[in-house]
Amino acid sequence: MFSIKPKDHPESCTADAHHCCSTQPKGKMECPVCHKKAKGVLAKTLKHLLTDKAKATLSSLDGFYYCKTPFCEVVYFRDETVLTQKEMSVIVGLKEGAVPATVCYCFNWTKEKIREELQANGKTKALEDIKAKMEDPGCSCEILNPSGGCCLGDVGKAIKEIEKELLSP
Repeated sequence: MFSIKPKDHPESCTADAHHCCSTQPKGKMECPVCHKKAKGVLAKTLKHLLTDKAKATLSSLDGFYYCKTPFCEVVYFRDETVLTQKEMSVIVGLKEGAVPATVCYCFNWTKEKIREELQANGKTKALEDIKAKMEDPGCSCEILNPSGGCCLGDVGKAIKEIEKELLSP
C-alpha cells in the first residue's frame, strides 16, 4: 500500500485509511451532464458528506470533481461515476430547489435566514458573523461544505441575489 506522509500530518496518516492526505485533483473538468467546468474536491470531503451506502459502492474517494451549477443534478463526478443529491448525507444548498438552501455549512447560514434578516432589517450580518466565527471557533469547510472550500464567495453571491429579488417589483 502506498502512503503519503506530508510533514504536517501524523505518521499514522495514510491516504487509504483516513483520506486526509489525498490530493485534490488539479485543474478543472467538464461535468458530464451540464458541461460546465468543475473544480476537484478532496476525498475527505466526500468521506464526510456521502451516505454510507454511496461510499460502499466506490473503490476510492479520490479524483472527484464538484459541479456547482444550480440547475444540474450532479454533485460529484469522476470518469463514468456521477453522484447526485440522493447520495449525499446533507442537502446541497446551492442546487435549485434545495430546502434549506444552506450557503454556510459551518455556521448554519441559509438563503432563507439571510432573506429573513434582509426583510426585517434591510441588511444581514451573515458575512460578519461567518468571518468572526472563522477566527473563533474556526471552520471546517473542507469536510462540511460540499464544495470542499470556503463559503464566503457563495454567501456574498447569495446576499446580492436575494437583495436584487427583494428590490425588484
